[in-house]
Amino acid sequence: MVKVLLFIFLIGVCLSSLKKPWVGIISYYLFALLGPQYIWWWQFEGLRASLLVASFTLAGIFLNILKGNYDSSFIKTRTNLWLLLLWLFLTISYYFGPYDAVNIPGCLSPSILFSNTCKMFLFYFCATLEINDTKKARYFFWAYVITTIYLIYWANMQYLTGNWDQFNIGRLMGPRGIDSSSIYEDENLFSMIFVTGVPFIYFAGYEISRKWLRYALWAIIPLGWHAVFLTGSRGGLLGLGVTTLITLLLSKRKMMAVPLLLLIFGFYQWQAGSTMKDRSQLITEYQGDSSAEQRLVAWQGGMRMLFAYPLTGVGLGQFKPALPKFNDKGVELVAHNTLVQYAAESGIGAGLCFLMIAFSFYKNTRLVRSHLNMLEANEKNKMLGNYNDVSAISFSGFIICSLFLSLNTFEIYYYLLIINNCLVTLCLRKKMDDQEYPSRFIR
Repeated sequence: MVKVLLFIFLIGVCLSSLKKPWVGIISYYLFALLGPQYIWWWQFEGLRASLLVASFTLAGIFLNILKGNYDSSFIKTRTNLWLLLLWLFLTISYYFGPYDAVNIPGCLSPSILFSNTCKMFLFYFCATLEINDTKKARYFFWAYVITTIYLIYWANMQYLTGNWDQFNIGRLMGPRGIDSSSIYEDENLFSMIFVTGVPFIYFAGYEISRKWLRYALWAIIPLGWHAVFLTGSRGGLLGLGVTTLITLLLSKRKMMAVPLLLLIFGFYQWQAGSTMKDRSQLITEYQGDSSAEQRLVAWQGGMRMLFAYPLTGVGLGQFKPALPKFNDKGVELVAHNTLVQYAAESGIGAGLCFLMIAFSFYKNTRLVRSHLNMLEANEKNKMLGNYNDVSAISFSGFIICSLFLSLNTFEIYYYLLIINNCLVTLCLRKKMDDQEYPSRFIR
């Protein structure tokens, strides 16, 4: 019965995507971030749901391009230019990197990694064409709210049912399929959903008029904190602290800052658990901690790769097999730093693009805020202001975590960029129309 309903859902989404590709865009990111194919893997067995949705969505976008239905200003932005260049540098490193492709057990092969990377970039650019008004931005916003709420429920249910520590390491892994393949098989990556998603839940409360329902939604937030504690991720804990502080700074209820910080501290002492507390004590004291010391080895090796091959890097997906030749210990490790991973594998150009994308993101955020401050404070503009703030908060959490994790294939990065791109284009396009600016890169 469930499989029949799944087929009906997929048929509805696919047919809708031909006429309204934004339906397929949101569905694609639900599959990428919520991961229903990992949670209910037995229902998806033998069914390539993401491929079906993606195919019909791309077909719908192609039909709309032929009809001339798109406003090109949403894709001709400065951020998208840097992303296009990043894609180019990754492609160059894949084809012209000095190291031959080596498949490492437990890691994606370079060919699969390159294929997945191209799919992520392609869908990002398609999404920027489709998410082009406030209505679609709202659906896009709530899709991630729903994703975060469900995964918070899933994480806490694993704890309550005693199914959360299958490998006796004191840390919660995310949902995984029958072959254990999932973006959430790493506890640190799983924590990122809650770091970036909890601010979405907080700002979603402001869209709910009924107070009891708003407070019920906000009551989920401590369970999101608990989910981070269960993962035992130090990067996740640090990212959660950063997003919380920025949320308090941007909040209009600054008087609640002290009580809320006390609540968080008390909840941490009560529910963090010994694994999270022991690991958090080593955030600043890396000596003697093997995980922290391995990160230093990986970062030093990554810098040596960059100096050795500044133009191409060692090749896409080749950091781990190349690292033994660039450190004294001869160990194979991932970079544990997104910038180092980009620069070491794909050259200085890729690293620069990653930095410039972040710079453009925050510049866009400031432009949107300044533009909205000049407009009437109606419900629509308040909503856009909230979306602008929450995307900046979550992106800050992502950037903090990217200092300690390799998040190069984590699609929440593109999700937040899509929101940012939509908001700044909506604001600046209106200014361009008012001032009769010529068509060009608007940023």
